[in-house]
Amino acid sequence: MRKIVFAYSILATIVVLSSCNSEVKKERIQKIDSLGSLLNHVNEVVAGVDEAKIQSRLAEMNQMGNWFLDNVEDTLDPVSGIILGDYLRCKKFYNKAVTRLSQVNKELEYSEKQLSTLRSDVGNGLYDDSEFLIHFNSEAESTSKLIEATDELERTYVSVNAQFVKTKAPVVALKDSIQAVILSPERK
Repeated sequence: MRKIVFAYSILATIVVLSSCNSEVKKERIQKIDSLGSLLNHVNEVVAGVDEAKIQSRLAEMNQMGNWFLDNVEDTLDPVSGIILGDYLRCKKFYNKAVTRLSQVNKELEYSEKQLSTLRSDVGNGLYDDSEFLIHFNSEAESTSKLIEATDELERTYVSVNAQFVKTKAPVVALKDSIQAVILSPERK
């Protein structure tokens, strides 16, 4: 009888511990999933940045800047000079956005792999509480930095697109007016 009671108590202990362990795993997986949902925000922002559009606009601005360098020998009036400068300054911020996009993509890929590995390790019960917290906090910190970089990328991209749209038409009009003077019969 003692052996049966002892066997039942061991079995009960195993069941209780495994159910507690199961709850702990479930809680840890939920924490990891919360970081994964933050990475979804990063994916959305990255998907919204049109790198082909950026490259096209950079080429357009280079062409426009070269045209002005080749064809304008006099100083522009202040308003025209400021508009042209604002237009050409967009190159700096588009280049910054391209660089940041590359960095964010690399870090996003790495973070997704790390979270996948952490999830798998938790599922296999490889970490005690302190080890899990160390790994989870490390990933949470990395995710936080990635979110900051992503938000910076988004702000830069939105801002430079607005600046480009605002300055393009006046710069094209300026070029057309200068080109009309250059090509006028009076000048030849």
